[in-house]
Amino acid sequence: MLKRKCLSCGFQMEKDWNFCPNCGAPSKKMQDTQINGIDIGKMMQQMVGPLINTIMGGSFQGQPQHKHGQNNPFEKRTESIEEVVEPEESVTEARGNTVHVISLPDVASKSDIRIIKMENSVEVRAMSGKKLYLKIIKREKGEGVLSEEFSNGNLTIVLKKI
Repeated sequence: MLKRKCLSCGFQMEKDWNFCPNCGAPSKKMQDTQINGIDIGKMMQQMVGPLINTIMGGSFQGQPQHKHGQNNPFEKRTESIEEVVEPEESVTEARGNTVHVISLPDVASKSDIRIIKMENSVEVRAMSGKKLYLKIIKREKGEGVLSEEFSNGNLTIVLKKI
């Protein structure tokens, strides 16, 4: 797939992506999108950019900013990412719970993984060398994270109805 650089942070992203997975900035095609006179790219940048920066430990003020030397080691390492991959996942039901096992080969430890719990999803980001594994798990309303465990290259997330 063709790659291009994010206009805000320089991250290598797929050509068909609408937003940068590193800083949340809209792609060129999204920046030029308007619906009924509303600048969708600008609106999404104002909403998505701060959210991603806050989650990943950055500081967002107006435009996405990448400050070198931040105290968050995970954030520092994202600057060297060359490839974003969606990992393999198996989903099973066990005693009324939904068990997601996500394969993260080459990920050394849980400190290389960020699990972000959002209202309707759980976002998993894991780094291995210059590769970022990115998985979004949709969850039903009223479904919460019961447990998360990493061992033998597999991340297990158990969701339970609350």
